[in-house]
Amino acid sequence: MAVKQTILVIDDELSLLKAVKERLELENFGVLTCTSAEQALETVAKFTPDLMVVDLRLPGMSGLDFCRQIRSSESPARLVPIIFLTTDRSELNKVLGLELGGDDYMTKPFSPAEFVARVKALIRRSLSAEERDGAEENISSGQLSINCPRHEAMISGRRLDLSPKEFEILYLLVKKSGRVMTRQFLMERVWGRPYVNTSRVIDTHIKNIRKSLGKMQEHLLTVEGLGYKWDYPD
Repeated sequence: MAVKQTILVIDDELSLLKAVKERLELENFGVLTCTSAEQALETVAKFTPDLMVVDLRLPGMSGLDFCRQIRSSESPARLVPIIFLTTDRSELNKVLGLELGGDDYMTKPFSPAEFVARVKALIRRSLSAEERDGAEENISSGQLSINCPRHEAMISGRRLDLSPKEFEILYLLVKKSGRVMTRQFLMERVWGRPYVNTSRVIDTHIKNIRKSLGKMQEHLLTVEGLGYKWDYPD
């Protein structure tokens, strides 16, 4: 029998929490629920879910702050996909959520069928990434070494402070050293969604990667009007 994937849903709206839980259980998912980010942090410390659904506006710690804390932690949960729920139809919080390490977002009220489809798609992508990383050899470029199965990048023994998305972007650039990675390609490959010209998500992640690289950031080049490439002499 296949092992059930478990989803952690965090929302203080009890009626929505109940409806989401029931719908996911109909799809044979295991479901954990929390009504605050603080409660969710305690849950994640004991158990790592396969995916998290997080309301942006929570009492106390916000959904964005919860995501920021999870992504900067050393726990296995830092790699778990996150779908944000929001009542705000503006792009600001959506872009900010993606910049902080969110994988997708849905605006309330939303279609239950579309919600389940998004959940399944993210879990499939996550499982595919695990299989890919486990199968591929680690890569290196000069003093930079990338350990795919452990999602770690190091320069001369110093571990880089990268979010899961930043790690994946750096991995793609280094693996295809010398080739230009367009913003559209990176958005579709890393986030699984089309690139919007007004989005600052890719540029923000590149900025953070450069900061972590230190002196080696000189090898992460901007190709004007196209995107980015890793350029390190053989």
